Amino acid sequence: MARITDKVLVLRRFPFGETSLILHVLSENHGRVHLVARGAFRAKSPLCGLLDFFDTLELDWTQSARSTMGEVRSGRLTTRRRKLTQDLTRYRTALAALELASAAAREGLPDPGLYRRLETCFDLIGDPARSPSLELLSFDLDLLRGLGIAPVVEHCAACAGTAAPVDAGGSRAAFSAGAGGRLCRKCAIGARAQGGRVGTLGVEVLSAASVLMRRSAQERADLPPMPEELFRGLRDFVDRFLEYHLETKLRSRPLPVAVSQAT
Repeated sequence: MARITDKVLVLRRFPFGETSLILHVLSENHGRVHLVARGAFRAKSPLCGLLDFFDTLELDWTQSARSTMGEVRSGRLTTRRRKLTQDLTRYRTALAALELASAAAREGLPDPGLYRRLETCFDLIGDPARSPSLELLSFDLDLLRGLGIAPVVEHCAACAGTAAPVDAGGSRAAFSAGAGGRLCRKCAIGARAQGGRVGTLGVEVLSAASVLMRRSAQERADLPPMPEELFRGLRDFVDRFLEYHLETKLRSRPLPVAVSQAT
């Protein structure tokens, strides 16, 4: 039996019997881990009231080579993020970040970057001076970059050349999630000829995504408010891109809006 101690964030939890919990946690150094916390609902248990969402915990567990599930032995709270549970908007936004991290995390595959991104996201969403919606968008884009599948929004994802707008007004650019992002007219035609799905996105939306991906958390705090219509377009674009590449429908996200076809 190996004994492991690591910092974790609770991704999911399920009742197990009358007094226990099954936990899916994102650990700092061991990736996604499945654990059983026996007696966690007992009033006298040291685990009672400890295993909450959003909080940073340090857990000690045993892991057998014959089982995919470890057993929690002890734990302690290192960071309590109570503010996330005191405001409905911030609470729902933090749950959306948690769901995305859960979809991206892989069992037994260490990903300290994902762990740190989620921890930082919780801290920023809980900051009253920040927009939780904007911080979630930034987390989504940063997670995609960490996975190596961030959308290409400034040049052609296929040939790395200039990707000029494809409409007469200069407001729409060819875009394909399957091809990795923005496309020039020639590559868009080629992708469609090969059966790829190619649509268009507003140049303004792509520019806004570029700004968010290039800004640090400190720099984002100084950005002017984003117009509501632009934000909705950016949110829809990121949701669609996530759904395509993660191959899952995120229940916490809004319904997708149709993207017009390229000309």
